[in-house]
Amino acid sequence: MRNPYYRHVVGRSMPQTEYRHPSEADIEAVNDVLNRSEREIPLHRDETVSETSQYTFEEDDYDPKGFLLAVVGDEVVGYGGSHVNDHRIKAGKNDAWITVEVAPEHRGKDIERHLMGFGLEYLRSRKVATAHRWCVGTEGWRHELSKDFGFHDNRHFFTLVWTGDEGPALLALPAGFGFAEAIFREASDEEVIAFATAMNQAFADHYNFAPRPPESFLKWRETDENISRLSWVSDGDRVVGVCMCAESVPYNKENDTKVGWANVLGVVESHRKRGIGRALLSEGMKWLSDRGMDTIYLRLDAENRGALDLYTNLGFKVHSESIGYVLELD
Repeated sequence: MRNPYYRHVVGRSMPQTEYRHPSEADIEAVNDVLNRSEREIPLHRDETVSETSQYTFEEDDYDPKGFLLAVVGDEVVGYGGSHVNDHRIKAGKNDAWITVEVAPEHRGKDIERHLMGFGLEYLRSRKVATAHRWCVGTEGWRHELSKDFGFHDNRHFFTLVWTGDEGPALLALPAGFGFAEAIFREASDEEVIAFATAMNQAFADHYNFAPRPPESFLKWRETDENISRLSWVSDGDRVVGVCMCAESVPYNKENDTKVGWANVLGVVESHRKRGIGRALLSEGMKWLSDRGMDTIYLRLDAENRGALDLYTNLGFKVHSESIGYVLELD
């Protein structure tokens, strides 16, 4: 059933707020309102305009008609809608994520509800079957907005943290496997594509995963603001395990911290339970520690108990929890 509130809100006068689709000329305003809205989220760091542009107007499947700007006077105060990713549709995932962000001082004035309602109507017009929302934490206005529109709590995710003055002991790879690494910005196209291909294979059986085009990693390489490193393990000519760690350069400058992230860790199914993932992560943690990082974060599906055991055995602890919401569309 469609949410009746949406039909009500778009049919009434909202004299102080105007809505229009974004254009490329609005990219700085989009970047600004996203950062203003998300600064309250723990571990947030402001995105650059080029980063925001990469997953909006520079994406081949980004449709500005799927988003609205909320404008009060000459100020953009909200941005919301939905981006239907072609690579997920091709993989059989008839779904999309809803984005709704509103500057704090303009919340509670129906803007967030208008943006949410529009995003859902857009997905229905595209005959998308499922809408997703990922909300940091377990409470707050984003959670309440999702539940008000009929989303249900579907999946939980943990952010884990490791702290220490010295890196963990390095764990050896099993005999017969090769190890290689490259700074992301300096990696060749061939290395990046091989990494992305192996990552897609490693995550193929993970919850709601759809393979990402390797070309998206090449774009990411050009805009990455962190000092990121790719590492991989090979069995002969085949890459069977991958890890990506990053020194969070902009975040650390903004917050006077020494934080790093383990952003990717995966092993193809045929090569799991041999110690490859554990060795890759310990080596990545040691690399971050050697660069002066005293805090390392990572995120994982809370239901992936095997991965959780691996991380806690290496000294990680649960830092916070987030919720993935789902709404089946009619």
